[in-house]
Amino acid sequence: MSSWQLFRNRFLSDRKYQYGVFRSIADWTIIVYLFIPAFLFLIIRYGSWWMELPSWIESIPFALLFMLTYLLTWNGSIRTYVEEADKVFLIKKQSLFFGMKKWGYLYSLFSQSLGTASIFVILLPFLRNYYGMNWMEISSLLFFFIALKALIMLIKLYFKKIEKKFKRVVLSILMFVVLSSFSQLIYFFWAQGALILVCLCGMILLIISIYFSLKAIQKLSTIDHEIDMGRADKTKNIELIFMFSNEMEKPVISKRTKPFFFRRSKRIFKKRTRVNGFIELFFKVFIRNRSYVMSYFQIISVGTVALVLIPPLWIKLIIFIGFLIMMNSWLSLIWDKVAPSNPLSKKYSKTDFYFTARNRAVMSLFIIAIILLGIFVLCWQSLLAQFGLPFGLFRG
Repeated sequence: MSSWQLFRNRFLSDRKYQYGVFRSIADWTIIVYLFIPAFLFLIIRYGSWWMELPSWIESIPFALLFMLTYLLTWNGSIRTYVEEADKVFLIKKQSLFFGMKKWGYLYSLFSQSLGTASIFVILLPFLRNYYGMNWMEISSLLFFFIALKALIMLIKLYFKKIEKKFKRVVLSILMFVVLSSFSQLIYFFWAQGALILVCLCGMILLIISIYFSLKAIQKLSTIDHEIDMGRADKTKNIELIFMFSNEMEKPVISKRTKPFFFRRSKRIFKKRTRVNGFIELFFKVFIRNRSYVMSYFQIISVGTVALVLIPPLWIKLIIFIGFLIMMNSWLSLIWDKVAPSNPLSKKYSKTDFYFTARNRAVMSLFIIAIILLGIFVLCWQSLLAQFGLPFGLFRG
């Protein structure tokens, strides 16, 4: 078996796996009556953009679309289709092993580049008919973002080797800021008409990224990290299903030996009462659980975007009321899931102080969520005002 055949078999096996995940949530009824009509609607809507541009595009400067494209460029990573058993069997045949990894990298680069190109295809009616760009200007930007995507994939591969999560997060934020500044410099060159310079920078980035990526995947020390990245990419659709399902919860597996918060389990409240004890227990479990915290901020983020971007004031009021109901119900559900899991909490689950602690804990996080929602809305309002956009909290 050649390296290409090995890669092809694993790729087809992965596609069958993803198809099985898709069919687990979508039977033929959903596909025929939901997905196909939605797809046809999007096609018709996209065609209408070529005939007549929507009015909302007049309020969006191209610089904002450029930065949104930069944000989307950070999605995706290298996948070499390495499996756990390869450390025992396939690693002995290094030419076959590395050949398969090279095919996996090339496919990852191709698929991620195709995803970047699809963004430009979606924006093409606006780029051509509203911003008045020619094909050379569009192609130069597309080529730069493809090269930037290759560089970001390489950076993610190296950052995956960092064991300390805090250090990895700090370096990721720093690299995000550095590449953002570099992208803004490229945008300045592009706006000045220096398209050859933009293409030259993209060519240099692409060559460097491919060269060092191929060197990186040839190192045997990266096999464990490649397995982790491949497993995460393979199960991302399943995690997405878990995220939107209230009945299913994916346990968070952490390599940390001590919790990041309250590692010495210090007291939150100086006054020791039975009510404060229940509240302290819930707060510590909630803050230490990454999935709870992420879901908490996701609900706030969705509410923020809806309040900022949807114009009519009466719809904003409905959205805000819906946010209050959803947040309160979700926090109550988390309490009912966390508190009974502790034997002591379960023993006193019928007492008055248990329900008092429940109401106070839920209300505390509920009020914090409202405050954070207000802060996020004001921040977005100020940011959009800098671009001269009409979107706002009191618009409509």
